Amino acid sequence: MIASELYFCKLIAILAIQVVLIVHIFVEASTGRGDSELASKFMKNITVATNASGVMVATLDMPGRPFNVFSEAMMADLAALIDRIESDTAAGKAPAGLVMTSGKSTFVAGADLAMIQDFGAMRFSASWQDMRDRYSYLGQLFRRLEKLPVPTVAAVNGLALGGGLELAMACHGRVCADSKYIQLGLPEVVLGLLPGAGGTQRLPRYVGTELGTKMLLDGKPLTADQALASGLVDALAAPEELIAVATEMVLSMKAGARWDSPAFTMPADGRSAADAGFREWACEVAGVSARDAQLYPAIDAIINCLTGGHGKSIDAACNVEWDIFVDLMSDPVSSNMVTTCFLSKTAATKQSLVGLPEVTAPASVALIGDLDLGKNPFKKIAQETDADFYLADAVLSDERADLLVQDLRLAPSIASAKPVLRLTASFGESEVLELAAGKSTDDTALAMSVLQRSGKAIVLSRSAQSVNDVLIAGMRSAYARSGVSAQNFYTQCEAVGLEYLAQIAIDELAEPARSLQTPDQALGLPLLLNLSFDVYTWLKPQLDGHSNTVSDGLLAGIDLAAVYGVKFPKWSGGPLSCLTMFQRGELKYSGAQALLTQLEWRFKNELGYKLVAA
Repeated sequence: MIASELYFCKLIAILAIQVVLIVHIFVEASTGRGDSELASKFMKNITVATNASGVMVATLDMPGRPFNVFSEAMMADLAALIDRIESDTAAGKAPAGLVMTSGKSTFVAGADLAMIQDFGAMRFSASWQDMRDRYSYLGQLFRRLEKLPVPTVAAVNGLALGGGLELAMACHGRVCADSKYIQLGLPEVVLGLLPGAGGTQRLPRYVGTELGTKMLLDGKPLTADQALASGLVDALAAPEELIAVATEMVLSMKAGARWDSPAFTMPADGRSAADAGFREWACEVAGVSARDAQLYPAIDAIINCLTGGHGKSIDAACNVEWDIFVDLMSDPVSSNMVTTCFLSKTAATKQSLVGLPEVTAPASVALIGDLDLGKNPFKKIAQETDADFYLADAVLSDERADLLVQDLRLAPSIASAKPVLRLTASFGESEVLELAAGKSTDDTALAMSVLQRSGKAIVLSRSAQSVNDVLIAGMRSAYARSGVSAQNFYTQCEAVGLEYLAQIAIDELAEPARSLQTPDQALGLPLLLNLSFDVYTWLKPQLDGHSNTVSDGLLAGIDLAAVYGVKFPKWSGGPLSCLTMFQRGELKYSGAQALLTQLEWRFKNELGYKLVAA
């Protein structure tokens, strides 16, 4: 048989299978039979089983992923699950209740990276209403789950963060595994976002205004014990008994959310979002400075959700939240922070490994001399005197060292044939590590294998100079040119979030006096642009003649190393992202154009980092 005939026969076979499947679905639907079974067949991320008590157990378990996240596919499966229960109930076949749990070691870790990136890009082309319809879809699903006519209980077996906790809060009850590894929280604020699926409304209705406000504004999670004491969860159970206890809870409770009862009142803690001065109090209780409230729009957005939703029904309150969420997602600061603090940070180590050979991590490490990296810096690698891998302070130049460690606060980057770990804070305080590649890719790969055991993100640099060197030198130069007092210069730094860089770069500012009033952001914009331009000047020779081979990861790594190194302000996304804000007109001041006209490149497009001619 010739190839074209073979292809035609395969095509006919596929079409035949599809026709049979469609007929099967039509027959099952028309006879009212098999709806539940069909819904189960097409769910790829949620498996459903009914236990001996008649309780449906829905297990979230995304194939091929280490964690469950809310992706478009997961949301489609959750919608199918809700459809199934509504349909079964209407047909008189309602389950005794529903338990939501996870097949992973965590419950649900948050949102899908690709979906978040796509959300951020919508501000450039979509209408406000299109954005609202898409952003509010998960929240509407949770409200449908909450209104199911059967009792629903979340069996939380691991981390429940962001959308994971919002899912648990939309269930009628919550049982949490009694484990020290459990964390329940809404950390969206640290990414420049707010919990946009009802989280700003449900959390204070469970735990009270004070704790709810604090958790929303500082993003810190609760342990299992704290969650129980606060009222966020209803019971703890041994991990092996979690589903059994959740089933018992389902069978002992009535369906419905507590706030859908006319008798519902907010937990009494002496605070109310309607109080005069609530905004100032909210920042104080969460430890948020007036300056940060000015620079980070998520702070104000969350407070507006709390005040706007106060006293309203849950449906009206969620509508307030969803409107505010759209406005927040339209702000470039949210996009910057999601890109740098989440997407780039998550991808950094994987991108750094590209082009390196696979190696086996050493079984033991030794720190030479007085080098101090804190207690147990590399998990599952023994720290011994006589070891397979040696780390030494760069100033010692010990020949035994496989990895040198340099503090850039003390001296600029050194030239070395060996890999160098560049720090701008203590190892323990560093969330992201910058590793300068050695001459040997094997040596660099071995150093990477050790640093990976720290659990921190790693940016691999192949430049003789760190972006943090450039920023430290740029800050010193800017101060020398400024002609103002140390205190006035520090006020400019404070205005945009550059105070840490100022403190490590300039001796006179190591312990400055804080400004009594919150400085206006505009005061520091010229300094911010000049520092970002210094990074462009440093990077440009690496781009000239090589623009076709510059990876998005290189650009992302530069911003990531700056934000988590010298603490270049997170709201800006990093120096290259900051230049993009000026180029787009999202930041501006008189005189900026003189520098902007010298830029030959743009470093981001709607979806993220991408080098294009200006």
